[in-house]
Amino acid sequence: MSKHILLLLHPRTIGYLDNLTTMFKAGLEDLGFITQISYEIPAGFNGRALIVGSGHLFSESELSRLSNDSIVFNTENSRSHWITDEYRRVLNRFVAWDYSEENAADLSKQVGREIYYLKMFYVEEQTRIVHSAEKNIDVLFYGEVHDRRLKVLDGLRNRGLAVEFVRGVFGADLDELISRSKVVLNMHYFEPGRLEMIRIFDLLANRVAVVSELNADERINPDLKDAIVAAPYDQLIDVTESLVRTTGRVESVAAAGFEVFRKREAKEILGDAMAWSAQPRLPKHVIVGSGKSYDQGKLNIDVNEKWHPDIVASISDVCLLDREFSSRRFGNVRLTSNLFYSISASHVLEHIEDIVTAMTNGITLLAPDGLFYISVPYELSYGAWQDPTHVRAMNERSWLYYCEWYWYIGWTEARFDLVKLSYTYSALGNELAARGLSHEEILRTPRAVDEMHAVLKKRVLTEPERSYGETVRGDARA
Repeated sequence: MSKHILLLLHPRTIGYLDNLTTMFKAGLEDLGFITQISYEIPAGFNGRALIVGSGHLFSESELSRLSNDSIVFNTENSRSHWITDEYRRVLNRFVAWDYSEENAADLSKQVGREIYYLKMFYVEEQTRIVHSAEKNIDVLFYGEVHDRRLKVLDGLRNRGLAVEFVRGVFGADLDELISRSKVVLNMHYFEPGRLEMIRIFDLLANRVAVVSELNADERINPDLKDAIVAAPYDQLIDVTESLVRTTGRVESVAAAGFEVFRKREAKEILGDAMAWSAQPRLPKHVIVGSGKSYDQGKLNIDVNEKWHPDIVASISDVCLLDREFSSRRFGNVRLTSNLFYSISASHVLEHIEDIVTAMTNGITLLAPDGLFYISVPYELSYGAWQDPTHVRAMNERSWLYYCEWYWYIGWTEARFDLVKLSYTYSALGNELAARGLSHEEILRTPRAVDEMHAVLKKRVLTEPERSYGETVRGDARA
């Protein structure tokens, strides 16, 4: 691994991400990296970079000059307008880190590759603010102000508190405002929200009392529960006013936050992230029976090694999840439960003797809400039986046992929902459709439909479904 790394930021973020850059630079140097900060990709540069919080502002073509072991640190909410298809492709190409565990999980599903949750960590260079003896600002907010934020700020003013809010203020000017503030308030811009540690970490490192929005379905790391004062949106006014008006509490919250945060050591947290980033990552989408359809962006599995798949294996192998496979791209690989977001199997199932095991392996490998894309010849087509290696024909009722009758094949944890069923007509089918025959009539006409395409979604069984399965199987009598 190269010990040189470029800290790359977009010119539009000058000043805005200085605190984040300080954290990464000091942390990397603590690990022995030689770092350089730049607001543009140097001419002729094709080395390794850590893109600090502004990957969404660069184009794919600009970033193509970076080596593939570069890292993107995402700071954008996974549901924001900044998460474009182009940016998703960037996150898929490079190693990606994220400031939020929830955000990382959501983005991982979107881009089809695991994104690492990086905890913000402490470096001494962060602690720089000299606090004013006169705290003449009760509550400070900085950032974009829109209706949901303005409602809280106006509410605090109506309670008689001295409230200041600014946007586009950075560096020493912002530090001066913070030094005169009793409390800094953090609120979500997007919904659903995430705890914005990229806004909070620097405050904790500078002994600032923080009140942050944290709603019932949002996460906070256990070590931070006493580091900030967290409240749901509809309680922010009451909670913030109480903190400001309670003698001595602002100081104790600020001190506790600093003590908690400075225990987050760069060598441990950033070191783990760099080690994780050096390992090959399995894609989150897989092609079963990849053959000639090999896809560089996915995990390719095929029973025939002549196609040079990533893994030589059969989806119907009863020991599929017990074996270790050797892969040229990913080293030694073990397939585990809930590993993939999608599985594609085009013209595979009609070749498989033990289809129940194949479907069981499929639902086991998929994460909840994962999708199984299946294409097979339709039972009345020429293709259903022209291939001597076909062992079955399939029709629109072939999915019933994996969806509604899950209990019959012994599934006790999850089932599939059939979310889409479509067909490819033959020339005859297209001719019949042009003549006005209904889809149902065309399905019943031999040689009119070539292929059937199913999309199945994995769903965890509800308690009534589990109980029903136990009852009809007679598990209680066993």
